[in-house]
Amino acid sequence: MQTILSNKVVRNNHNNMNHKEVNTEQVILEAAEAEFLEKGYGNAKTVAIARRAGVSHSMLHYYYRTKEQLFQRIFKEKVQALSKMFSMVFEQQVDFTGTLRLLIQTQFRFVAQNQQLPLFIFREILVSEENRAWAIETLFPHLFPFLSTIEKMLSIEVSKGAVRPITMQDLLMNIISINISVFIAMPILKENLHFDNDEMMENFLEERCESNVQFILNALRP
Repeated sequence: MQTILSNKVVRNNHNNMNHKEVNTEQVILEAAEAEFLEKGYGNAKTVAIARRAGVSHSMLHYYYRTKEQLFQRIFKEKVQALSKMFSMVFEQQVDFTGTLRLLIQTQFRFVAQNQQLPLFIFREILVSEENRAWAIETLFPHLFPFLSTIEKMLSIEVSKGAVRPITMQDLLMNIISINISVFIAMPILKENLHFDNDEMMENFLEERCESNVQFILNALRP
């Protein structure tokens, strides 16, 4: 009996330690993301990240030795989240129009949940050849299956004359640019549209999302 109880205590202590480590790491990741988005990758400091997270600098280094490792972990989590959302789109197994609608909505809502991300990516990745190469290398394997599938569907619709001829690259750029432009303009919109509460903001974003869907779909009509 003593052995069983002792083993149970050991397991509970081990589980508690693991849970504490997971929580600490998540707090560090959230603090790092806030620091990167606020100050940019170049100006972000691990000392400041540790301070935001409420941990010692040595504790931060226990989990992540360098600022680059922190950034890459955060970026990979964002990519995986987007990949998971896209997977759910294709699990619906709807026609081309339905799939395209879901893709536009998914990309819009992902950016809505990460509104500072587009400007950060433009500032820190698109202007840095090294960061851009790494980001593409990380992003492409996750998104290629989805892009390949939608490209095949697009090709079939074009051949049937159901949509006007357009390359997958142009379609993708149209979706990304029209969705992201909403959030790039958001600081100006907030000041001039006077959203009184979160519900008004959510309603505006839902209406804007549907407007973007219709714009893309209408542009594809032959």
